[in-house]
Amino acid sequence: MQVSSRLPVNLAEAAVTAAVAHAGIIRVLSDQVESYLESGALVRLLQAFQPLPMPASLVYPSHRQVPLKLRAFLDFATTRLRERLGYTGS
Repeated sequence: MQVSSRLPVNLAEAAVTAAVAHAGIIRVLSDQVESYLESGALVRLLQAFQPLPMPASLVYPSHRQVPLKLRAFLDFATTRLRERLGYTGS
């Protein structure tokens, strides 16, 4: 089925803003609308067809010593991804 868009955007934030303003239905990643869903500003449609969560990985080139900026980013991102995705492993 072909669906025509009335408001083409290239940023998820723009689509979310439009949806909150009642401009239509959007399809974005769940973490991009989590606060809006919790507040009731947006509601989830077709929940029975929601795909299962997928694992996330941080991939970077292998070096003997990881540059400090990359190490800082990995530590920053890993903590937040684990919290956001509900990861309970070690």
